[in-house]
Amino acid sequence: MAHPPIDILARLLAGDLSHEEMVKEVIPHLLESCPGCREQHQEILRLQKDFGHWDERVAVLEGRQAIELFAGLKDLPFDEQLGLVTDDESFQTWGLCQLLLKESLDAAFEDAARATNFAELGVKVAQTLGTAYDPHWVLDLRARAHAYLGNAQRVLGELRSADTAFREAESLLARSMTGNELIVAEVLHLKSSLRRAQRRLDEAMRLIEQSLSIYRQHGAPDGELNEEMGVALLKRGKILEELGNEDEAIASLREAVRIADRRSRLGLYARQNLALSLALAGRFEEAEQSLLEVRGELEENGRPLDLLRLRWTEGKVAFGSGRLGEAEALFREVQAEFLPRGMGYDAALVSLDLAVLLAREHRTEDLKRLAAEVMQVFESRDVHREAVAALILFQNACEEERLTAELARQIAAILQREQRAK
Repeated sequence: MAHPPIDILARLLAGDLSHEEMVKEVIPHLLESCPGCREQHQEILRLQKDFGHWDERVAVLEGRQAIELFAGLKDLPFDEQLGLVTDDESFQTWGLCQLLLKESLDAAFEDAARATNFAELGVKVAQTLGTAYDPHWVLDLRARAHAYLGNAQRVLGELRSADTAFREAESLLARSMTGNELIVAEVLHLKSSLRRAQRRLDEAMRLIEQSLSIYRQHGAPDGELNEEMGVALLKRGKILEELGNEDEAIASLREAVRIADRRSRLGLYARQNLALSLALAGRFEEAEQSLLEVRGELEENGRPLDLLRLRWTEGKVAFGSGRLGEAEALFREVQAEFLPRGMGYDAALVSLDLAVLLAREHRTEDLKRLAAEVMQVFESRDVHREAVAALILFQNACEEERLTAELARQIAAILQREQRAK
């Protein structure tokens, strides 16, 4: 890059250069010629994205403070957390609110109650933000906070409360005048998950398509918004799968794989979901290849539950490929791991896979024993009437030796629906 013109340099030294001219004429030269400045600039851009604020000072100062504040907050009882963010002004910052929302989204994978607590704290902090911030930006942040709360409540199974949270998010966006379409896209994306949980699949599909359309309009060739688009494509793939459009679902997941960083969590989930979708579509050779590509990286960077679900998919592929002994061992391994985690619905679902295998081999006594074990797991649990009815249907089918793959799929569909709504 050429050096700044001499008149620009003279005005800079005289203190007569405007901020706009400085950004346009001088800063690019510094970033081009100095690796240290370039690295620092990348860090500022990352903080701006992570903490969702255009002002570099807010992103840097509050971003760093937020990490310290959150460290002192995260392990306290919820009542103490709420008291701090309500009464202590040092906790009432944009940066902390953004970090609480990010932590809520991350926690939803493992602990829905913790995710809900973080989102509730984010809502409270957003409500305390005053005139130090642009009021319309604050409205956008409050909308995001309510959408994240709705998302956490959806994962927790509180679908009615989640609906209320999303109505509030939309009301806040309607009052904002920022015109920030990316906030709208994020709210639409999260709301589509709620509609999917409510089995309003056509509406869920419409919402995710609207969200994707906005992301595509605002994306950039250098990969900006790839993560947001990738997550939306994953969601779109799951909705299409549930609508019975297997080929379109696989195409959506392939696009997510294409744009995601291979070693990122998104890249791992995209390839894992693609392998599962291929297996469900009966494309077992392709599924096996996809599993080979993702297994090593999941072992290195994935969570224990990610690996467990991968083993489940491997069992489905082994079963579909005719390797019944391998499939049975995998299904039993996964079932045994789900139970201590309190994941009864998932244990029941993998038991259905195992039951179909046992039925194919005409192992009647093993099948009856499996059905009794599944019923015993659910007897002490607070489950919906429809789930109980499905399990009774499963037990009766096993006892009467009339379990088929199609009946198992129907029972699994009922359990999956109840699992999302519990």
